[in-house]
Amino acid sequence: MRLQSFLKTTYVSLLFMTFFTLMTIVNNEISVFYMIYLFWFHEFIRTLISIAFYIFKRDKISDKQTYYATLKSKLFILCIYFIFIFIFFGLMLDWKNNELIIINLQVLMLQHTLFNLTLITFSLRELLLFFNDDLKNLNGNVFLSKGVIILHISIILGILIWGFLPKDWYENTNSNILSGLVIAPFLLLKMYFEIKETQYKDALEKTV
Repeated sequence: MRLQSFLKTTYVSLLFMTFFTLMTIVNNEISVFYMIYLFWFHEFIRTLISIAFYIFKRDKISDKQTYYATLKSKLFILCIYFIFIFIFFGLMLDWKNNELIIINLQVLMLQHTLFNLTLITFSLRELLLFFNDDLKNLNGNVFLSKGVIILHISIILGILIWGFLPKDWYENTNSNILSGLVIAPFLLLKMYFEIKETQYKDALEKTV
């Protein structure tokens, strides 16, 4: 029953994320920073709720010392990533495109409606995991956790876009087609890792 709840929540969360992302593409209100910051914020929410789990449900955790150390490491990494993501993707990448800079600042200050709605779906999903005691185990290697791996690959993708996409095309063009082409790899990346995780949990449950 708990696994089925997790699977449904994951797929519903992905569905809403995809829908809201497509809406931002249609409205031409999206950027590379939007997607990478969205992934960062999801991992930040997951970490905060894991901290709450450590505080309020510590008795459910088998290795409390490792759990606490993992949380500290993850918070530190997220802080470093936040600075890099904001400076490079929020400012430098879109510096010559005023519309994208405005979008980035709206996203940063949580003034972007569709971005905020996506965060709400992520938060509800993580809260369900909290109440179902599904946060009692964390990957001790922070760099190999799903959320951080998504961040790593997203940052690499963003740098590749900045390095190989013609600057005039990206900086001076505001089109739905361009937005869709640029954002599609990030969206597919997130969906791939989330679906893989659900399949792994499903297979693990069947072997028990």
